[in-house]
Amino acid sequence: MSEKLALRRWVTVVACLLLLVGCKKQEEQPKSEVKKSGIIATQAAPGSAFKMSLDLEPPQPQFGDKTRFRVKVSDPAGAPVSGAQVHAKLVMPLMDMGKNEFDLADKGKGEYEGTGEFTMAGEWVATITAKQGE
Repeated sequence: MSEKLALRRWVTVVACLLLLVGCKKQEEQPKSEVKKSGIIATQAAPGSAFKMSLDLEPPQPQFGDKTRFRVKVSDPAGAPVSGAQVHAKLVMPLMDMGKNEFDLADKGKGEYEGTGEFTMAGEWVATITAKQGE
């Protein structure tokens, strides 16, 4: 593949993750049981040139509260990928909740960050895409 074609190519990775969003009224877990990391997946779509991991803050999202999404994007060798366009889409499979999408900002060293909100308790699917190039 020529360098010109390589520059024009773009790669998209889709990571679909099933999230269970808690109800605000549930009792808080004792401090010793609270999960310290929200990393819920590290995967690459078949044929993709990227791997991604997703970390949520808080690790157990609550509806109506902001949730920080941190995504690390790397190549197959594990080198960070900067300069990509990373986008998140939140969908509730059992009910149409309207458009719930946002971009993640490039923080450097292959790290991207954005804030989203789950609008009700229940099962959600988060689809994260990363695209680099034209």
